[in-house]
Amino acid sequence: MKTAFIVIRSPTELDPTHMIARLADRADATAILFEDGVYQALVGNASERLGKAVHEVLVSKEDIEARGFTQADLKLGMAVGYDDIVDCIMERTERTVTT
Repeated sequence: MKTAFIVIRSPTELDPTHMIARLADRADATAILFEDGVYQALVGNASERLGKAVHEVLVSKEDIEARGFTQADLKLGMAVGYDDIVDCIMERTERTVTT
């Protein structure tokens, strides 16, 4: 089952990879990073762990810019707008889990 995992906490608060591994196969898992969750794609160790747990990472462009970063700073995934995130949740996945 294709699953979108919404991550809003920083790597110092939460490692979402354990829950992701319990609920979905890597090939069926997409991480969507909002708020401080964007640091999951900016910090080396966290981005490595997340990259092994999911096949796709979407990072809220608005949230990385609000924190003074750009797409070029990401170690994992791609910065996208809300329209791409909504499309992923509504059209490409069957369930959504917030971590």
